[in-house]
Amino acid sequence: VIPGSGLAGSPHDFTKRNGVYESARGAAMCNFCHVAPSGSLDSDSRWADGIAGGAIAGPHGPDALDSLPLWNHKLVNVSYRMYENGRGAPTRGAKASQAVAGGMTPGSTSLMCLGCHDGSVATNLYSNSATLIGKDNNLTNHHPVGFNYEAVASMDREIRSPDMAFLTTNTTVRDHLYGPGYMECGTCHSVHNTGNSGESLLWRSDVQSRLCLTCHDKGLHPGMS
Repeated sequence: VIPGSGLAGSPHDFTKRNGVYESARGAAMCNFCHVAPSGSLDSDSRWADGIAGGAIAGPHGPDALDSLPLWNHKLVNVSYRMYENGRGAPTRGAKASQAVAGGMTPGSTSLMCLGCHDGSVATNLYSNSATLIGKDNNLTNHHPVGFNYEAVASMDREIRSPDMAFLTTNTTVRDHLYGPGYMECGTCHSVHNTGNSGESLLWRSDVQSRLCLTCHDKGLHPGMS
């Protein structure tokens, strides 16, 4: 799969991995995660009224599930054990992980990713995740998400400014933050394989740790090539 070429054929294209939607259903590739704008919902998602010029006929999930994008899974509140910096690591001061010190709560976009990747969504509800991230609600050994990147960068000299670190040739880290500057799964991952230049749905290749060194200032910063 060519980076940046789109969803078809990427690791997030499940049409050839699950026989349920291999029929000639127009939005099959998208339906594993999203509700097609047909007014027919396959789970507890809701097509928000007004998006297509008014209410749409067909079954609707409860009003509480009015978040976008049109998510095709039941939303479940799950508490995760977040990233830890290792046994014996400092918990305060300049050498401590500022993300840990400031606290982390996965945002809605990260929760969408975890809904499949932590193994909590059954395969008959369109998930076919080979990579379990957050299994048993455990994120202690995964990269932290749900923290204020800019706040961390202001306290840690080894974290680059979001305005100076480029994830692609024309977008900075700030362009990939969510809400008021929060780092989420989608900050590093191009989930639809569009506009990225890195392997495995990454916005930037991690060959020679280039993706890591985009944010972590550990010396020489490799070029985009």
